Order: sequence, then C-alpha cells, then structure tokens
Amino acid sequence: MASDLVDLLLWGKERGMGGARYPVACHGLDTAAAVRILWQDVVSAGIRTRLATSLGVSEPDACAILQLWAALHDIGKITPSFQNQVEIPPGYSSEGKDALFGHAYASHLWVPSALDTLDYPGSKRHSLSLLVGEILGGHHGRYHHIERQKLSQPKLFPYLGLGEEQWEQQRQALLRAFHEILTPPVPARRMRPCDAVLATGLIILADWMISQTSFILTRLPSVPSRGDTSSLGEFFTGSLREIPRWVRHAGLSRLSLKPGSFSEEFPGFSPNTLQDSIATRLPELVSGPGLLMIAAPTGFGKTETTLHASRILGEAAGTAGLYFALPTMATSEQAFTRIARYLFRRSQYDTSTSLLHGMAWLSPVEEMLAQASLEEGISSDESNRVWFSDWLRGAKKALLASAGIGTIDQALLSVLPVRHNSLRLFSLANKTVVIDEVHAFSPYMLGLLKTLLAWLGHWGVPVVLMSATLPQHVAGDLTEAYLGKPLDDSCSVPYPGWTYVERGSPPHRVSVHFPDKHRRTVGVALRPVTSTQDTKPDRMPALSEELQPVAEHGGCAAVICTTVDQAQRTYQDLTAWAGKHDIDVKLLHSRFPDHERESRTNEIMRDFGNPSEKQVSSNLRNKKILVATQVIEQSLDLDFDLILTDLAPFELILQRIGRLQRHPALDELRPDWASIQRGGQRRAVVLTPPANALSHIPEMWKYIYPEISLIRAQRLLQEHESSGITIPDDVQTLVDRANPGKFSGEDELTAEFTEADIAHEATVMVEEQSADRRDIPIPSHLSQLADLSKLELEEEQATTRFNADSVRVLPLFVDSDERLHLGCPSGPELPAPEGDRLTRDQAVAIMRHTIPVPGSLVRDRDESHRLPEPWRKLWPVQDLVVLRQPVDASGQVHPARVGKRAFVLDPDLGLREVS
Repeated sequence: MASDLVDLLLWGKERGMGGARYPVACHGLDTAAAVRILWQDVVSAGIRTRLATSLGVSEPDACAILQLWAALHDIGKITPSFQNQVEIPPGYSSEGKDALFGHAYASHLWVPSALDTLDYPGSKRHSLSLLVGEILGGHHGRYHHIERQKLSQPKLFPYLGLGEEQWEQQRQALLRAFHEILTPPVPARRMRPCDAVLATGLIILADWMISQTSFILTRLPSVPSRGDTSSLGEFFTGSLREIPRWVRHAGLSRLSLKPGSFSEEFPGFSPNTLQDSIATRLPELVSGPGLLMIAAPTGFGKTETTLHASRILGEAAGTAGLYFALPTMATSEQAFTRIARYLFRRSQYDTSTSLLHGMAWLSPVEEMLAQASLEEGISSDESNRVWFSDWLRGAKKALLASAGIGTIDQALLSVLPVRHNSLRLFSLANKTVVIDEVHAFSPYMLGLLKTLLAWLGHWGVPVVLMSATLPQHVAGDLTEAYLGKPLDDSCSVPYPGWTYVERGSPPHRVSVHFPDKHRRTVGVALRPVTSTQDTKPDRMPALSEELQPVAEHGGCAAVICTTVDQAQRTYQDLTAWAGKHDIDVKLLHSRFPDHERESRTNEIMRDFGNPSEKQVSSNLRNKKILVATQVIEQSLDLDFDLILTDLAPFELILQRIGRLQRHPALDELRPDWASIQRGGQRRAVVLTPPANALSHIPEMWKYIYPEISLIRAQRLLQEHESSGITIPDDVQTLVDRANPGKFSGEDELTAEFTEADIAHEATVMVEEQSADRRDIPIPSHLSQLADLSKLELEEEQATTRFNADSVRVLPLFVDSDERLHLGCPSGPELPAPEGDRLTRDQAVAIMRHTIPVPGSLVRDRDESHRLPEPWRKLWPVQDLVVLRQPVDASGQVHPARVGKRAFVLDPDLGLREVS
C-alpha cells in the first residue's frame, strides 16, 4: 500500500454484519458527515454560537473544524492491538498487538502531535491540540489522563503500542485524506475545556448515529475499491445524502412551537394573574438566555405558566428543545401526558418526545401519547406530530429527544463523573431546562443542582425553576451558581411572583397580585398524640374525633403518615373504625408492586382529582378517606375537604395544605361542615408531640426529617393556631423562618434546642461536602477534561440522592411444587426466558411486580435472595432481591425471611414487615 493511499483493509466496524468489515476511513467520513447534518438540523443556535465563539471562528468554520475532529475519532483503531482482534493485514508489523489500551485511548495518545503538523498550537500547557486529543479520547464516554511526555514525543509511539512505521504512515495518510476532503480552515488557536465538552457530546452523538449496523449495511456497497482522496471524497458525498433520513428516523430535530399568546397556547380558560404577568412582562425583559424563578401556591397553574415562559426564553436564547424535570417517577409520569397534549397543540413540525426515569422503559409511552392525542381531538389520519422513536430508548439517548419529561435525577447525572456525562450535558445544553418542585431538594441535591446551573449558565442555556415555597437564601445561591459570580444584593423571589435575571444585568423581581377571591385562610389545629407501648404514635384518638364529621355528614379526607409502616397500621385501624360508619378507606404508599401502585394512583385521581379533567359527582367524594405517605404531596392534583397530617418540615406542611379544598369547582359538592360558603371551615389538622415534649418527637419522624425542622414547624404552627395561615400573605415569611440558612445561634424558635440545631447544621455540611466531592468541577475550575471522569463511576453506582440506597425486591409465592408465582399464590408463574434472554413483554411482566425499598431493609440478603437459574444472569432481573413466600398445602402464605426480618406481600397493605 503506497504511503499516500488509505488502506481500506484496516477495519473499523465488523461485528453483526455477517463478517463484512467496514474501513476505518469510511467510518470516519460517515461521522464527519453526521456532524455536518446534526449541525444543520439538530444542534441549537445557542450551541453553534458558543462553539464558534470559543474557537474564535465563524459558525461554518467551526462546523468544518468539528468535522475533521470527528473523522479522526477512531484513528486509534489503526494500531496492532485493535486490528489483531480479527487479523493484522499483510505488510504490517505485529509489534504492539498485545497492548492493553482501547482504541479511544490510542486516539488521545496520537492526535495531539499529529495536529501539530497541521499548524495547531502545541507549545502551551493548555494547547488546542492537547484538548482535541482529550475530546477524541473521550468519545466512548470516559476521558483519559495521559502524561504530557507521551503526547509530545511521536518517536515513543512504537514503544507505547501504536505500532511501527507502516502503522504511522497509514495514520498520517488518513489524516491527509480527511483534511483534503473536509477542507477545514486554518485551525483555531483556542478553546475552553468547558466548551470542549459540547464538542465531545456532538461527536459521540454523530458516532452513535452512523454506528448502527443497519446504516453500515446500506453504505457497504458504496465503499470504494481504492483509498485515494477522490474515491473517498465521493463516498463522503454519498454519506451526506444518506444521513439526513437516518437523523429524522432517530427522532432528532429541533423543537419548533407556534408563536402565540397565552390564551392561544392554552385555550379554554383565561390566564390568572401569574400567567398574565409572565405573558406581558417577561418578553420585554428577555434579551438572551437567563434564569427565571417562579414561586406560587400549589394549584396556581405553574405548569402552564412555565411552558409559556419556556417558549419565550427558548426563542430568545436559540434553544432547540425542552427538558421538564420533576422530583419523582410518579410525578414525571403524571406530567408526561399533560405536556404531550401541549406539544400536540403547539408543535409546528414532527416532535420526538421521551419519558425519562429509572424505570421508564416499563411505561407504555406510545399508549400515553395516543391518549394525549385523543384528548386533544387529533384524529388518527392526521400527521403524528408528537411521537416516540425506538432509537431514543434508554436514558442516555432519551435525553436527546426534542422534548423530554423525566426526573431531576436524569439531569443531575450529567454533573456526576459517570460514563457519557458529556453527552448528557450536550443534550441539556441544546434545550430550555425546567426544574419543578425545587423546594423538595435536599442539601446534597441542591449542591448538584448548583453545579448543573453553573454549566447551563456558562453555556447560555435558559432555565426555569419552579417552587411552591422557595427560601430566599436558596434562591440567592441558585442565582449565583447560574450567573457564575456573587450577587451584590441578595436575590429573592416575591411570593407569589417571579424573578428573572440575565448575565450582566440585575435581577428583575415581579410581584403578582393575588385576587381576594383566591386568597384563603387555612385553620390549623394541633392535635398532640401520645406513643403506644411500642413507641409508635397512637393516632386513632385524634383521628376518630377529627373524622367524625365525615362519618356523620359525608365528605372526603386525607390522612398523611410519615412512614409506610405507620400508614399501613393507620389504614388498618381506620378501616376497622370506618366499617361502622360506611366510609370507604383507601391506601397509597411506595411499597405496592408497580402495577398495583399505578392502579391505585389512577383510582385516587378519579376520586379526588381535578374536576376539570373529568366529570365529578358527589358520589365520587362521599365518605372517602385516603391514608397515604408523602407520595401525594408533590405534583398530584388532589383535593380533599379535610387534611390530617403528621408533623413535618413546614414547607411540606404547606404542600399538603395545598391539597385542602384546592378546586373552587368542587365547593358546591362539599358538606356543610367543610364549606366556607355555608359556615364550615377550611381546616388542616397536624398531629404533633405534646407542646411540652418537643424533646420526645417520635423516633421514626426524626429518622425521616431533621429534628430541628420539626421543632421549627411545630413552633410556627403554634403561633398561627388561633389565626390560621393566610395564603399567600403569610407564606414567604414563614418559609424563611422555617429555613433560616446557616446556623447563627440566634433563632428564637429553637433557642433551647441548640444541640439539635448544630446537629442539623453538621448534617447539611456533610451533604454539601459530599456533593462537592462527587460532582464534576464547575466550568471556571475545569482545567482538563479528565476531571469529568475523576471517580469513574458507573451509573448504577452514582447517586443523585444523599444516602439513597434503594433496591428493588420481587415478592414471589412458592407453591408445594417449587413453582414461582407473581402477585399472589394463584398468580401467573414467573415467565421462563426464551433461550438466553427475556422478551420485553416477559421483562415488563416481572418488573411490574417489583417494589422499591431502602437497601437497609434487606441488608442481610444473601445468594438465596437472588433469582435461580436461568433468570439469574438475565437483564433486567439479575439484581432483584427475591422475597420467597412459601405457600403450604392449605393455601396459607408464610413470610419471606431476610436475616431477622420477615416480609409478606399483603393484597390490601402492600409489602409489610411482620414479626
């Protein structure tokens, strides 16, 4: 092979194509072509501007430079060790065939000195050629740290495993061919490492697009017979023609929404004061990317407000999509159909959408989209403008959809040192990012969020933060993180209202007038509870008295317990009491199998949900009580005549109060005792320890919530027990008093509880330091891309929640013949795999019977708590903790045992621990 020709025997792709081999040269040109198409059709205007500015060139020149880099990403495959996986071609030395590094590492090793020959600057410590080496070395999702000496001395390459003379000649020939075909401009002289992350993400996406076996099979017939520049140039032109349809088929495009007023976006109702304020004031303030923080009571239409604001911000900043982040899997599922309906109404072109959370692959996304289409009155013969692409399955790819709805965890993973965090960051940078329920974040999560905001702010990504209760010091910290600098004055968010800030300009605070007809005062009653002999709160004396109006006159109530076992116990006690009064009692918590929890949630939404979503009659709400844990306090649009709750941090009490007589449309259906119009009361009952026994808060309450937060909440509630809490007037002051920020020793609410206050401050510091140790550097502190892979965590090891040791258990019922049944003793048998895998339907059937529990609950598990062969090694069931419940000949179910603990899956109570 002449040194000026590219050897097409050097393969880059081989497996899965019937033995056919695809040349490294062709794969590189495919990747370059994909970069160009993605740049034209998918990459946001904001990212294109950011990369061009960072490189100091025009946008077309930036694209051309990135094409060359992308073409070179797999040049590390022209090495003895990689080619030896099949065979080393004739004429090439086998010296170095046993090298242990991967081809991405080899690309990183070779590229810097090679780019120096193209007039890339290479003398400085942070030279562009070194940075490009890091980018290409990271194209498999993990960056490498290589000593500068190895990168700057090509004479060492044969000894480092890159091969002797023939190998180097071929790499140089390929570099020359790529450079001549792609014709990049005179190389740029600079690029900030934090912006190089975007380049990595784009190259990874391009590589994934054209690495599909089906794509390569379509291109194999076009592989030239000769490796000259002219032939390879023709191949590249063919790739440019072919790739656009693959990009469209993958669901990659820019989100384009119809312009319009708020009423046009959300027909059928007039905007409230918050929505009208955003619609009229925000456009005149927006000149580019910025941070919008919205604080308003629950049920105040924040979701619609945010969707309208996101379009305004996205148009100004040049984003190409939307990611809507919510606190839990359940809330993201609830929001998915709602946002899909908006997309059906407002999308101008085809829009891919995705649902992102740890178990999203179980969700029937296509059915959810069909339901949204039906609710919007879109017939089946119309163009399907909102769809889910098979290529986007999986969290990493799903984040690339034009519109993603999922958990905040999927966004926070981008700032942890996990594989492909650069692709996650690129995906978010391409979008407008919305984060809901910020008040629900722990100090650890807030630490990760601040790092994420630092990256998004640096790249000019517009962000919307929503909260029902946002302490001022938290608002200030988040604003400083986004702007990348301290503020001259503290930044607060009016309540209700919003604050908007851009880099280089002061915050704009806009208070919202709260109409008197929506202002409401909630009566607060504190009911002390004593502990039983087993130290658990005895709720029934208070509950039976407070729920007597429901028993006598009808209505509905919610009883919110701190832990699952307390909810189960309360449900049993209330069911026995309610049976005498013909009251229907329901139970909802996190330890039902997934299919059962979904069914119960849907039933509860029908019984207690938004009247605008369904026909509501008095029969649906007559004499009903829901016993639940805190799963109902976030994003579930529920309405109760009466709320009874365990003591909790004050902001969570407010969240729960937000479910109290939430919808005026239901007021006519309320019984007299609850109807304000008919002389009743809007009232929340909080179960607390006795006022003089705050030092004896039940241990299980302190296990879930900080003791000092419970003390502050009780003291604040006591202050308002006679006057009630007026929403919104009292909220911000109370939230700030409940969350004073750093410990000062001068808090009058907790003066005699200094020890508890200091303990909480120490816990907060531990969480903040843990976030600081685990997350990636903020942009201004990033010196080398290897810092983004510093801990080399797998996603399964990374945690976006502090001390979140969660596992999934699979309760099974074992009959006398050792057959394993799902759900109940007479349930279906555990699906047997077909060969060495489970079908998707089988996997879904199994996983929908699993239950998430804290790892500590099954800490003593052993090999007997794993599935037997042949399931043991199969995805996704290989890591399940199996709870075997023997069923004897009489049909009696015996508990599953894990160490000293015993568990039973009860059809009414869910998974419960038994003695």
